[in-house]
Amino acid sequence: MRRPDADRPPVRTAYDAYDAGDRAAARAAERAAEREAARAERAAQQRWVEATAPDLPVRATLPQRVVFHLGPTNSGKTYESLQALAAGGSGVYAAPLRQLAHEAYAKLSALLPEGTVGLSTGEEEIDPGAPVLCCTVEKAPMAGEMLVLDESHWVADPDRGHTWARLLLTGAYREMHLIAAAEAHPLLAPLVADADDVEVVHHRRLSRLDVLRAPVRTTGVRPQTLVVAFSRKTVYAVAAELDRHRPGKVGVLYGALPPATRREVIERFTTGELDVLVTTDVIGHGINVPATTVLFAETTKFDGTELRPLRSWEAAQIAGRAGRYGLTGHGTVGILTGVRGLKPSAALVSLGAEVARGDRPSDLPGRMPRLRPELDDLGALEPVDLPEALVRWQAWARAATRDQAVAPDDVTVLVLRVQALLPLLRGPLGAAGDLHTVWRLVRLPIDYEPPRRTRWLLLARAALRHAVGLPVRPEVVLPDVPVGGSVEEFEQAAAAARDAQTLLRQFPGVAGLDGDDAAWVEEECAEAISELLPDAIAVSRSSACVECGTPIAPWFSICRPCSAPRGRGSDGHPRAGGRDSRRAPRSGSRQGRRPTRSGRG
Repeated sequence: MRRPDADRPPVRTAYDAYDAGDRAAARAAERAAEREAARAERAAQQRWVEATAPDLPVRATLPQRVVFHLGPTNSGKTYESLQALAAGGSGVYAAPLRQLAHEAYAKLSALLPEGTVGLSTGEEEIDPGAPVLCCTVEKAPMAGEMLVLDESHWVADPDRGHTWARLLLTGAYREMHLIAAAEAHPLLAPLVADADDVEVVHHRRLSRLDVLRAPVRTTGVRPQTLVVAFSRKTVYAVAAELDRHRPGKVGVLYGALPPATRREVIERFTTGELDVLVTTDVIGHGINVPATTVLFAETTKFDGTELRPLRSWEAAQIAGRAGRYGLTGHGTVGILTGVRGLKPSAALVSLGAEVARGDRPSDLPGRMPRLRPELDDLGALEPVDLPEALVRWQAWARAATRDQAVAPDDVTVLVLRVQALLPLLRGPLGAAGDLHTVWRLVRLPIDYEPPRRTRWLLLARAALRHAVGLPVRPEVVLPDVPVGGSVEEFEQAAAAARDAQTLLRQFPGVAGLDGDDAAWVEEECAEAISELLPDAIAVSRSSACVECGTPIAPWFSICRPCSAPRGRGSDGHPRAGGRDSRRAPRSGSRQGRRPTRSGRG
């Protein structure tokens, strides 16, 4: 039976109102205390225990001599530095790209006795203990007799510049030869100011570089020409248009191609097997080819953030590939017209040519060199300490470098990687997750931008599983060679194989594999791409819908009517079924095979 007053609303008194207000005030005070505690915690994270703060990096042995080789493209900077290295007979040549390391290795091997020159790029090694080593910057030893550092202006690169900065600040070499654009000298000079003797050599361009007065149409492109575009799709669109006029004589070069394929394409252009090479700005990083002409099919690029016009120094690096001294006569640079959707700027190309000749300074970014911490700088005891330690190091470094020629690099990506790994360490994998192992995984040079972020985490998890004796499926680490794949599918498989090589060089045996197994997959993919490239260029329809042939911009593959839902066009009428994007399996036997433990299928 219900009480008579069950339906009455509760009676609120003044005391109740007082209690409610008191509770609200208490909650507000609690929140304020929590905020203050959080501020105190953040402040504590940014303070070091007395006498435990790190020191800025310094070199153990001061260089006796530093020579700056400054000048525009094609001015003999690298040639003179390699001659000095060959004369010395001991030292290191370091560059940003594998292709440049390979070029230096070939040149020095021709000058020095067999077994004197080695190669180390992270993906391959040939006599790495040889007296003269050609390598990528990340593989450069921190001490030696002589250091030749090519493309030294990469010290300002936001992604890899910290490696140049640490090598220049701490490298214990008796002699250094630094090759760079003249505009980079203010960035580089303070990093080697402790040298006993500093010499600056200004180089002038060794061949003429003229600007074409009129645009060149696709029908008028001559042999020994580089045509530049700035995306994979546009490269293929331009190549297809040019291939109509020079069938089988047009090649493509871009960053997603495996290094072995890139070297083969460059060799075919060098020997004259290819008349025209359509390339991205990968050609502008010091790669030497016998090109008499450089034509810009476009002068805007997407830099990862925005679509923008080329900077003058970017245009100069590319334009300077024309008329290489000792390979061709004088060079010319201009614009290509006749490809739908592309409108290169003649004025920007002319400006780039002026910079390439050394007639005017460039707009090379003056980004201050950045430092990243080493594990010993962090004072961490366990992996769980790393996020706090990285934040604390960055705060300390900001203050410590306030009056220095360097600044601390952003450690956000390192923090994110650690935070991604920590949940894995709470289970059985924690037995393998010691501080040094976690730090090695965090610093693996594998792209962490989406969608590659998942790839890095899968490989890190595989390494931890292997370390504690848990099984790892080989396909998780190393993909199969695609069956009947397209060029793009082989490129993706080759990229995954390079990631696997990066992991297996440091953590051999994961999934029963080693670096040679991953190198075999990459080589097989590179060979397949080389076979497919001519057809891929020929069947690409420049500026045309792949379904109906309607002219469209090259960054689209299908027109608006053909992109309507399958079975109906945009006018509502039935439309033929879509195309099959899969190619028939190739006749070769490599596809779908996995390497054995020895790296052979």
